[in-house]
Amino acid sequence: MSATIFTYTIVRTPPQGFDGAPYCVAIVDQDGTLETARVSGYTDGRQIAIGDELDRLEAPDEHGAYYRLRG
Repeated sequence: MSATIFTYTIVRTPPQGFDGAPYCVAIVDQDGTLETARVSGYTDGRQIAIGDELDRLEAPDEHGAYYRLRG
């Protein structure tokens, strides 16, 4: 299964209870199925683009992300 970024935003000021800012929240396209997900691996200034490929994690990371940016 392939997963890519359909669209995304970078959260710099998170709501109460959400740690780890800045972080990426994306609409992930997994073989035609879209889902909203937090994406791990973002660091401030990292270039992200629509269509970037993601790796699916076997278990969520410490912030609940199920996808990780490649590279």
